[in-house]
Amino acid sequence: MTGEKDPIAIVGAGAAGIMAARRALELGGMVLLLERNPKPGLKILISGGGKCNITHAGSPDELLRAFPRNEARFLKHSFFTLTGGGVTRAVERAGVQTLVRPDGRIFPARGSAKDVLSALLAPLGVPSCTLTPGTRVTSLVTRDGCAAGVRAGERLFPSSSVIVATGGASYPETGTTGDAYRWLAHLGHTIVPLQPALAPIGVDPPTPREWRGVALRGGRLSVHSGERRTSSWRGDILFSHEGISGPAALEVSRAAARALEQGPAHLEYDLLPAEEYPELDAQLTGRIRSDSGKTIATLLEEFLPRALIKPALEAAGVDPAKRGYALKREDRRTVVRLLKAFPLGRISRVELTRGEVTAGGVSLAEVNPRTMESRLVRGLYICGEVLDITGPVGGYNLQAAFSTGYVAGEAATQAWLTHAPEASPVREKESQC
Repeated sequence: MTGEKDPIAIVGAGAAGIMAARRALELGGMVLLLERNPKPGLKILISGGGKCNITHAGSPDELLRAFPRNEARFLKHSFFTLTGGGVTRAVERAGVQTLVRPDGRIFPARGSAKDVLSALLAPLGVPSCTLTPGTRVTSLVTRDGCAAGVRAGERLFPSSSVIVATGGASYPETGTTGDAYRWLAHLGHTIVPLQPALAPIGVDPPTPREWRGVALRGGRLSVHSGERRTSSWRGDILFSHEGISGPAALEVSRAAARALEQGPAHLEYDLLPAEEYPELDAQLTGRIRSDSGKTIATLLEEFLPRALIKPALEAAGVDPAKRGYALKREDRRTVVRLLKAFPLGRISRVELTRGEVTAGGVSLAEVNPRTMESRLVRGLYICGEVLDITGPVGGYNLQAAFSTGYVAGEAATQAWLTHAPEASPVREKESQC
């Protein structure tokens, strides 16, 4: 209606969008929160295996060191504006107790992502906030280089302050199908090519059925392109129907995808990263001498899960039934190499849709890090996973979404409070889905 101020339009009710709405309401703004799914926060519900790794207990500087340097520079203002402690306190004020694990990851004490989502949504149940689930935005509307609203099918929602918090293109079943990349590219934004991150890694030959569910712990997973190691991460891996999963696999998956683009690549796992080849050789020799009557397969049970030993030895050309006293020097060295570079297979795929987050996205050079406002379209704010930001496992990515959403909500509301009410704008330029 003419003379009434249109609300701040927030597209996407995930971590970034919910936090943007919370901050806008705190500052006295009116909010229209548009969500394509039947319910908000679906990706929050599946995060951390349904337990929701809310954030990390490190200081802002410690969290920033987990990101690539250019991303850390961009996130610095956001991380200091809304810290991990700020997120934790917000959840706890709503009655959800949290716990800090030894590795610094913060989870709800009851292990329920539903509790976290309910706590985050609680402040949105006020008259000044309208949540419209089941509303799929199809385009962004601008006028004279300024945000003018969003369109959902034939329906126009006018607004001079629009926040895009749609997430990336991973797990499309949660609604993150990458629509916003097309809208923003149409408005002139550069989209850094999308890549999977924090994803399982497919291997060839496929993981044997009897290996599935078996974990290797405490070692170092490496990505090799030809003879060159391109990335590595110390942590556990898990053999699954998808290939190689677990914390270490998720961490190197982005590098694995890049390596695969360049040509053949493979994975190796160092089961004893603290041991050098000579020390391990001496250790194995000592074991063989003290238990020379045992088979090499039995001796390796100290280092490898039983299900893996026989096929791994056979693939390496060592008879699993051979007794220690009969083991030749070259066989022993083959076993040492097996422990230091356990072959996991050639990398066959790393799927964008299976990643916990999307690498790539809106170029950070085109967004103001102090406000999250587009440098190309006034009144348009971009936050969360749709940006070219990717952190490691451990609550870093949710914190980035919360912090950038908070800053976007604050800046958009400050602009909205000073914007005079006007009639619904006449569309001049509309992004396309």
